[in-house]
Amino acid sequence: MTEASRMESALSPEIDRLAKKLAKDPQSKVFLQLAEEYVKAGLFQEAAAVLEEGLKTYPTFLTARVALGRVYYQLALVPKAKAMLEEAVKMSPDNLLAHRTLAQLYVHEGASEPALRSCSVVLSANPKDEEILALKATIDQQPGSGSPSAPQTGQGASQATNPSSDPREETAARDGEGRASAAAAASFDASSPQLSPSSEKIERLTTWLGKIRQRRIS
Repeated sequence: MTEASRMESALSPEIDRLAKKLAKDPQSKVFLQLAEEYVKAGLFQEAAAVLEEGLKTYPTFLTARVALGRVYYQLALVPKAKAMLEEAVKMSPDNLLAHRTLAQLYVHEGASEPALRSCSVVLSANPKDEEILALKATIDQQPGSGSPSAPQTGQGASQATNPSSDPREETAARDGEGRASAAAAASFDASSPQLSPSSEKIERLTTWLGKIRQRRIS
C-alpha cells in the first residue's frame, strides 16, 4: 500500500464529518472529538493543531489540555508536553492521565522525586497498576537522584501511556465540561506512524482549519 493510499484509509468518514461540523461552528467543543479521531488514525500533528485552536477558545477545558499534552509526548515535543501536563495537574491535582504521562517524562529526564509523586497519585487510585508499579520499582533502584532513563519502547511504552482500565481513572480523567472519549487515550501509541499530509482530503481539511482561524481572528 502506497503512502497516499494509507493516508486515504486513515481519513475516516468520521474525520470528514467532524471537520465539516467544526468548520460550520468554530466555537463548538467538537474539536476534541476530531482530535481523538486524528489520534486514532496516527495523525498526531493534525490532532495537535486542532487541540491548540480549540484551547484558544476553551483554555480551561481540562480534558483537551491533557489530550494535547499526550499528543505532544507522541510527537517527542517533551518540553511542551511537560508544560501542558503540569498545568493540567495544577488545575486538577488528581488527574490520573496527566500523572501517568508525567511519570514517564520525569523518568526520562532523571527527575526521580516528581516521577515518584506522579506514580503515587496513580497508585492511590489503582494500587495494582502493573505498569506504574514497574516504573516505580525502576526509580527505587536508581542511586541518589537517579540517572536519565531511556523511554520504554514497544508494548511497554504503549501500555504505560494508555489509561488504566480501572473505572476510577476514567472518572478522574473527566473535567465535568464534557464527555471525554476513552477511546482517545487508547490511541496514544508511540509506535504509530506519523504521516505527512499529501492527499486531497487532507488539503480540504487544512482549508477548513484555515477558515476556522480566520473566523476567530475576525
